Amino acid sequence: MPAPNPHRTVTVARYVALTLTAVMIWYFLTSDAVRAGNPFLVPDLLLTAFLLISAVLPHRLAAPALLFAFPWAAAVWTVSLFTYITRDAFWDGADHLALILPSLALTYLLSPRSPGNRLSESAGTAA
Repeated sequence: MPAPNPHRTVTVARYVALTLTAVMIWYFLTSDAVRAGNPFLVPDLLLTAFLLISAVLPHRLAAPALLFAFPWAAAVWTVSLFTYITRDAFWDGADHLALILPSLALTYLLSPRSPGNRLSESAGTAA
């Protein structure tokens, strides 16, 4: 089995980050999320910005930026999901899982400790 290609992993992560950014922008435009009483407004705006910025950075900077953005996003969305769970309304917030799971998967794949991940090795040799 060939070793994973770190550039391919970052490329996939970029596309996922851009997709999640598009989902969040759609959410802002089609819901009442942009209001003073929304406790998740600032975290949601920050995670959207982090995902977008990290997705467009040069490769050498993108990997660590994505490794910051994905767990941040997963954390915010998980807290949001649990606000539904604590109100016995899991199914109202279950769509958060479609955001949380890819974020966690890419956090793992981008992690230097992930089996076969050579991002940390290639970062040292990048020009």
